[in-house]
Amino acid sequence: MVNWLNDRERRKTMTHPELSTNNLMNDVMTQCEKFYYQMGPFSALTEFEKASVERDIRVKISHLSELSKGYSHVAMMYLQVALGNQKEVSKAFFETLNYLDNSTIYSNYASHLNCLGFPKMAVQVLEDYLASTPAAMSVIVLLSNLYKGMGAFAKDAKLMETYLKSHRPQETALQEYLVSHGISPEETEQYFTLVSNYFLAQRIEHYKISRRIVKDHDDKDWLCTEFQIEDELSSDQIHSINLGLSSLLASSNLSKKASEHFITQIY
Repeated sequence: MVNWLNDRERRKTMTHPELSTNNLMNDVMTQCEKFYYQMGPFSALTEFEKASVERDIRVKISHLSELSKGYSHVAMMYLQVALGNQKEVSKAFFETLNYLDNSTIYSNYASHLNCLGFPKMAVQVLEDYLASTPAAMSVIVLLSNLYKGMGAFAKDAKLMETYLKSHRPQETALQEYLVSHGISPEETEQYFTLVSNYFLAQRIEHYKISRRIVKDHDDKDWLCTEFQIEDELSSDQIHSINLGLSSLLASSNLSKKASEHFITQIY
């Protein structure tokens, strides 16, 4: 028999705001992983039981979205993996990119593609990411393991030889900048959530994100986040969007240290 939350426990989960995001996220991950194996070809679950488990997970994800939009999309990605919905996995993954600037998302996505039996797609996801973004060591290690598992030892050797030399210093610099200025991952997520919601309100659907450290005329370092909009907009529209976002960030409850050190450019 499947263990899922009864109505009383579900209400308790929904009415305790002190339940931390991480604890709720871990709870959803654990239940999704268990559900994944229960949904196998020899599943003993009835359709009613499957629907009940899925409903309970979705209730938790709904509550999680109130705490963190980014993590709720990651959780939805896990649920779709458990259900075997490859298209929905991809959709949930791309939703996470609007909220979380974290290479762990790519690692999770590639790992689950591999679990679903698509190792070549998993490799392609990581290769595309590394081609344009300085990634964390977790991405490099995962891609290396996938290469080895596929017998692509030459690619693995080239990865370890060339990537670490050219990209790792920039990733380290970004992390050191955030730590040195006391900017937490939660503040970074809040910043990206504000920008994403603003873009949604402006009906901007397609854009790329890049981050780099720049120096001003006083040789002071700043973290520059650039958003390259791929929708067709005029220069006047871009200018208006820049002004609107600047006003929004200035009036938001984003911490002063984060708002001061995050330079935002849209083009």
